[in-house]
This record gives sequence, structure tokens and C-alpha cells, in this order.
Amino acid sequence: MILTVDINNTSAVFAVMDEGKALFMLRLSSDRSKTADEYAVLIEMAFRQRGFDIKSVEGAIISSVVPPLTAIIKDAVALVTGRIPSIIGPGIKTGLNIRLEDPTELGGDFVASAVAAIADYPLPCVIVVMGTAIAMGIIDKSGNYIGGIISPGPMVSQEALASGAAMLSNVSITPTPQVICKTTNTCIQSGIVHGSAAMIDGLLERVESELGEPVSVVVCGDWAETISPYCKRQCMITDKEILMRGLWMIYKKNKR
Repeated sequence: MILTVDINNTSAVFAVMDEGKALFMLRLSSDRSKTADEYAVLIEMAFRQRGFDIKSVEGAIISSVVPPLTAIIKDAVALVTGRIPSIIGPGIKTGLNIRLEDPTELGGDFVASAVAAIADYPLPCVIVVMGTAIAMGIIDKSGNYIGGIISPGPMVSQEALASGAAMLSNVSITPTPQVICKTTNTCIQSGIVHGSAAMIDGLLERVESELGEPVSVVVCGDWAETISPYCKRQCMITDKEILMRGLWMIYKKNKR
């Protein structure tokens, strides 16, 4: 068993992986003010509540898109497991051919997700992550990571509206039964949820047009269950564990 960790702008997600399957996952908020000792206490308590001895893992691996938190959580994981975690980045073998102008710009989360997608899904494939941003990673039919798309996520869009428009307030991001709504708050909710879904549909059509062939689509992220049901795209696969499974694969590749 190994511990996989993904640090994003909203949360740090921890999963105990055994043979590519998550035994369980837990989520802590991404808080840059916390110390390694504070995170260590939270991690140990959370695992103890689930009846799991965190020191029984054989190793750990981290992907992070929040550099200020990377070292803090790395130290916290080392404290509670007694193992020094690997971190996705230079020096880690992934087997992924990244065809970007600067391959180092690709976040560890997309590196890991792409590794799992290539192993598990038909190519070409688009990974759609619905989180702080709605981001897409495109893998061609030869298994090359050839580029991506980044746009604001639901929460960022909602906060931008509330801060930039005096007559608009914060609302919960909740799907509305109809697209056409009759109150300001439900109009915002419709625009965010249905608008995000329509944007995803439209971008996928354009990706397929640019590639000249159909793609398989895998969705994940905090907002996937809220938004993907309102996409008109058929056969979108929801895979909550794709990133963690990719981290597990990369860990195994580097321990051979």
C-alpha cells in the first residue's frame, strides 16, 4: 500500500492505494498558514478515525500545483509515515511524452492523470478536470500529451461576478431545473452550471474538429458531479480516482 497525495488550490487529497485501487480517500483544505506539524496532526487523526495505521504504508508520492504547500505537506507526510515522499517533477520517471513548448509547465496532477488515462482508456482522450479551473488535457492517438485548455471554474466565476458587479451577490453553485430562470440568484446559478456544461460541450467539439477524429472523454474534479450531468456530450466517463491511480502507477515505475 502507498499513500498518494494531490495538492490543489482548494484542497489536499490523500488516498491509500493498494494495487491501483483507493481503499479510502480524505480531503483537507489547502491552507498555506498551517505548518507541517499541524498538517501531520490532522492527517494522523483523520486516518486513525478510519481505523488505519498510516505508518503501514510502504511509501508516498505527491503531485502539487501549490508550490508554497508542497514542502509543508511533504514534511507532514514524512512525519506521520516515516517515509520521504516522492514528488512529481524533474527526476521522476513517468513515461509520458509531453509535447508542449515547455514541458515543465505541465502540472503534476495532469501528468499523473494522463499516465492513468493512457493505460485505461481509448485514445485519443481528453481529460476534463472541473475544479478551481475547468481544465482539459489532450492526449493524441499515439499517447502523446499534446496540449490543453484552461478556463475559470464555477467558484472562480461566481466570485468574479460577486466582486465585480455591485448588484450581484454570492450564491450557492446549485443546478437549476431550467436554463431560463426568474430570479437574479437562480440566473447566476444557471449561468454558472449550464454555462460551464455548454462551454465543455463546445470545447470538446472543437478539439475533435482540430484533431480530425472522435475522442474519449474522462471527467474528474470537485465539480464533476455537479456539471457533467448537464453536458449534452454522450459517454463521458467519470473517474474520481484517475489522478491517484496515475500517481500509484508512477510510484511503481520509479520503484522497479
